[in-house]
Formats: sequence, structure tokens, C-alpha cells
Amino acid sequence: MLLKHKLYTSLIAATLLPLCISTVFFSNSLHDLTSNKLANQELPTALSNVRNAIEWQLSEPIATSRAIATNLFVKQWLQDGESAENKQQYIDYLNNVKLTDDAISAFIVSDTSQQYYSYSGEVRQLSYPSDNWFTDFLSSNKRYGLIFDINKQTGKAKVYVNYIIEIEGERRGLAGISHSVSSMNEIIKSQSIGNGGIVFLVDAVGEIKLHPNQSMIGESIPLNNIIYGLQTTIERDNHTLVSSSIPLQSLDWHLVAEIPEDKLYGPIDEAIRNNLIFGGLIAILGVILIILLVNRMFRPIEKITNSVSSLATKIVGKH
Repeated sequence: MLLKHKLYTSLIAATLLPLCISTVFFSNSLHDLTSNKLANQELPTALSNVRNAIEWQLSEPIATSRAIATNLFVKQWLQDGESAENKQQYIDYLNNVKLTDDAISAFIVSDTSQQYYSYSGEVRQLSYPSDNWFTDFLSSNKRYGLIFDINKQTGKAKVYVNYIIEIEGERRGLAGISHSVSSMNEIIKSQSIGNGGIVFLVDAVGEIKLHPNQSMIGESIPLNNIIYGLQTTIERDNHTLVSSSIPLQSLDWHLVAEIPEDKLYGPIDEAIRNNLIFGGLIAILGVILIILLVNRMFRPIEKITNSVSSLATKIVGKH
């Protein structure tokens, strides 16, 4: 029946069209909203949390080095010419700092005498160019500097903290300690972002300094596309990775995150697929109900039509 077919078409269209529009709109909105949240909130927040943990690990040796460099007695000793008779008490002081702060070493370096004083009692004359790090630091405007020494085989790292000694406004030397950063290394190894993401540290030019995979230490990555929170996708080992970075505050290094794209957006895509499947099931159920409803509505009409047609046939047959 033509009317029946039109009713089928009208009801199915009225059911499926809004359902399809709402499902597509919801799926696109969910993808955009979640993607923006991951990109603009969750990933930067996760990077910031890891950075804060690393900064906390660095804060202790920086504070200890500052305490040595700003010690009034140390500054007075250097200003008075570093008398030999008082040298041992300052070496003892450095040794006490090392023991108290569980440092690897503690030291004072004088620009006036060009002497390097160590906690162990070693006193040596600076030699150039091997000690150019000292003159480079004095000529800079930095209050402190950090130098990492990382064993590629063991992955163990230590940091040297050099803190400027100022006397009457002049940069007259430096003091500091070296300290193990194994706990920071463990943070890098154990930390994950999202599902399958890793973090690692690179220096200002992109050379990898700390990485969960020790074989990657010393390799380089381009920083231009991910610096200061920028995000980009990269291809590595047949995988697409989402990468971003933020700078450390204590030194000019960067914390980098790399997350497999399918792991980052996989849950979103799965939710959208589930939504589409659910919408499809609703559509099928709706079509079935429409067919049953229309058939039930037209059953009496069809009976009457059939009866009238049969009666008409009989009447025509008699004539």
C-alpha cells in the first residue's frame, strides 16, 4: 500500500535523522572537548608535576651551596687573604657540610689566589684551559650554575652546584657541593604520562641527559617545535608520538614528554565508537518498532481492504 510505505518512510526518517545528527554532533563535541582538555590541561599539568618534583630534588644542593657562599666567615677569610693557619678550619667546615647534607663533595674556589679548596683537604692551583668553567662562571651574571655529570653505562648522575661568592659587590669566587641526583633519575624512569607516555630531560640544545632508556642518553632531539609547551607529532620506530616540553626553572634544561598518539586519544576514539554502536543499535531497534507499529496500525485496514476486494470479486463473478 502506498500510504503504508509513505508512513514507513516518514516515521523512519523522523527517527533516524535526529538520532544521526545528535550522535555525530555529540561525537565531534566529545572528541574536540577531550582533545583540548588533554592538550591544554592534562598534559601540561602532568609535565608541571614532574618538573616540580625535579626542582624539589635540585633545591637542596642549591640551598646548601648558597649557605657556603654567603657564610660571613668564609667571605672574610677570602677577603683577608686566605691565611694558611685558618685553612684547616674551613676545610673541616666543608667536610662537615658534606657529611651533614650527604653530599659527594664540597668546595670553595678563590679568584684571588686561584686556589681550589676541597672538603678532603686537597688544595690545588687552578689550571687552564681545563678550569675554564671557573672563569666562564665568574664572567657570567648567574648567581649559581648547575653542571651534570652522568655515567651513560650506569645511568647514575650527580650535579655540581656552583654558587657565586660576592665580596663588596665583586664576584670573588664560588662555593658549592656535588650531590647525587639518583632520586631525580628514578623520577624520570618511573614517571609516566597517560597510558604509555614517558618523560626525559634534555639540555638547552636538545641533547638527552636523563632518559628511562639509558641508551638514549647523548642522543639529540629538535626542540623548536615543542619548546615552552608547544605540541607536535613525530614519527619514531613506526609509531606516531605526541611530544611537548616545559623548561626547568633551576637551569636551562627542558622536561620533554612523549606519548603514543593512539594511547593518548585511544580512550576518546573508543568512547566515540561505543557511542556510534549504541546509536546504531537504537536506530535498528527504532526501525523494528516502527515496522511493528505500522503493521499493527494497518492490519485492520488491510483486513477490510481484503474483504472488500474479495466481495467485489464475488459480485463481479456473479454477473
